[in-house]
Amino acid sequence: MPEPSDSAVRELARQILARREYGLVNENPTPAWVDWLRRFLAWIEILRVNSPGLYWAFIAALSILVLAAIAQIVWSVRAALRAQAPPAQPLSTDRRADLEGEASQLAGSGRFLEAAHRLMIACFGLLAERSVIELRPDCSNRWIRSALRGSALAEALAIEVGALVERTERRWFGNRDNEPDIYFQWRSVYRRLQSSGE
Repeated sequence: MPEPSDSAVRELARQILARREYGLVNENPTPAWVDWLRRFLAWIEILRVNSPGLYWAFIAALSILVLAAIAQIVWSVRAALRAQAPPAQPLSTDRRADLEGEASQLAGSGRFLEAAHRLMIACFGLLAERSVIELRPDCSNRWIRSALRGSALAEALAIEVGALVERTERRWFGNRDNEPDIYFQWRSVYRRLQSSGE
């Protein structure tokens, strides 16, 4: 069998490389949404030419839909800006006593992290009752730590409480370490806050 000539090989290679699948390799394929948009716009153009009444009805409906969406967004933003912050909700003395009792029971059953969390909330209630911090449902622990730093609470105690809040939060949302130290630290802070005139 005779070997093909160079020109025949080149012609065959040109034909192969001219195929559609080889062309796609070198092109950037358009995303599917672009193809869909092109088809949709082509359909709109066909509709405009073949049925102008239906075309204008479609454009009117689309315009109303867009205007309704914009009105909804504006209304939502205005309502959010007009809304007032939730009122401060200090814990009652009875609720704080309940939290302290719950903490003691939880610690007695070895659930020290949950007990520490209850005492942390009781401390927040005590601080709010004494107007050291303002306690609202939308206040995060980070906000409370910041409020403590700027409060009238003794600086050393404010730093200690802030660090303890951070440590409790890290355990509560992290590895759930249940060592008793965190509970005893909160119990000590709670008793000092109770006995102090802060």
